Amino acid sequence: MNSPVISRTLLALLAATSPLVAQEKMTVRTVLPTVSTATSSYELPGRTEPIEQATIFTRATGIVSERKYDIGDRVKAGEVLAVIATPEIDREVDAARAAVEQAASRAENARLAADRASNLLKTHAVSQEESEQRVSAAAETEAALRSAKADLARVEELQKFSTVTAPFNGTISAKNFDRGDRMRGDSSTAEGWLYRLSRLETLRFVISATPDLALRLSNESEASVRFTELPGRAFTAKLSRTSRVFDTASGTMRAEFLIENKDFVLPAGLTGLATFSLPPVAGTFLLPTNTLIVRQGKSMVATLKEGKVHYVEVLAGKNSGPTLEIISAALTPEAPVIVNPNALLREGDAVDVAK
Repeated sequence: MNSPVISRTLLALLAATSPLVAQEKMTVRTVLPTVSTATSSYELPGRTEPIEQATIFTRATGIVSERKYDIGDRVKAGEVLAVIATPEIDREVDAARAAVEQAASRAENARLAADRASNLLKTHAVSQEESEQRVSAAAETEAALRSAKADLARVEELQKFSTVTAPFNGTISAKNFDRGDRMRGDSSTAEGWLYRLSRLETLRFVISATPDLALRLSNESEASVRFTELPGRAFTAKLSRTSRVFDTASGTMRAEFLIENKDFVLPAGLTGLATFSLPPVAGTFLLPTNTLIVRQGKSMVATLKEGKVHYVEVLAGKNSGPTLEIISAALTPEAPVIVNPNALLREGDAVDVAK
């Protein structure tokens, strides 16, 4: 009999208390982000390479008569490295010179004949047609002379290639011939080279930089390079250039640093370890480790914005135990971050901050 009365009483109590339930806020603790000033250290392996290297061929075909240098020898630009005996080219030069002399003689005779015909034409001793033919013949012989001179210049240039010279100061790093070997000149394959010449007074130190390092390198970037084979020594390497392209297979970018090597203590091809000390990127903060949340594969922190929860996606950096590097352009030193946020907190929830 009393059930309708009881039901109405319960409904009245629920209606009276429901606004209180709806208005109840969760209490949270917050902390302010601290701007990170600590430098980050990176270590990456790399290899030394010559600052400049050339594979030297010869365009002359013949037999090697002189080999001036061997591997390890240092040479200067313009010094003769080898001499190729080229008797066929020498005879071609002689024949071309004789052809020039013959063409010059014919051109001179034709010019004189054309001049005489022009003078005789004035007295009508020769016809107009004959005079024009002699002038035309003189022009033809002049053209033949120019052609003979051009052919002589060509074979003389080939003759110069019989002397192989150094294109720059460097060290002979490899040789591929001995005295008496036959060189094929322009018809040689890629294996027909004579020397490999390398400049070693400055070396490249090449690394494959990961994205987090590559995007922070600048023209002023330096690295300290150490080699296992040279304990106790460190070499300063300055950034020269980067490829500006990430390799799709490795996900790294080629970066080249320069190392001064005037005492030639470092050979090319030596593997070492480069250490970088870089300032933190803009937007790097230190926060307690228990502020980081991972939801649906994304790293984020819960901040307070006008008393309501606002989630900010971040990039987690170096973890030093109690604190963690957080990188985000959306964070500011004045934005409170919730410590150990409750899993039930949702975007836009109003919360109270514990004192």
